[in-house]
Amino acid sequence: MRVNTDLFSLSAEVQAEINERHEYEQELSRRHCSYVHFIAESINQPDSYRSIDDPEYREPTPSEIREVFEHLANVHSKGIVTKMLGIKGKSNPMRTINRWIDGESSIPYPAWRLLLILDGRVVQTNRLPTEIGEKPWKKYYKKV
Repeated sequence: MRVNTDLFSLSAEVQAEINERHEYEQELSRRHCSYVHFIAESINQPDSYRSIDDPEYREPTPSEIREVFEHLANVHSKGIVTKMLGIKGKSNPMRTINRWIDGESSIPYPAWRLLLILDGRVVQTNRLPTEIGEKPWKKYYKKV
């Protein structure tokens, strides 16, 4: 891990604030990971929950999209979920969601993945390879 050395020139107060935010977000990430793996039964999830570069990935079915969207909308609201996905429309932003749920159009992978992350169904890790080019996120992909 590389540290941005410019941080050392910041005041002690700013460094402390950065560290506090880091520790807080690290705790939120830990809780999210714990939820996904120990409560949401990540081991039994459908193949549509896999990363798109996983050979076992398949596109979600309309019923899978409906299940995730409705669960998330119950926590927030349909309007908030459309905003979280960046769907904007002057008349009815739900029209796009309804097309995905009805199977009229495919949900783009980034929107699907974001729904899964926001609903606590998957953990998204960075996609930065190690210094020697390894891709650590592939650890549990099946060999094809």
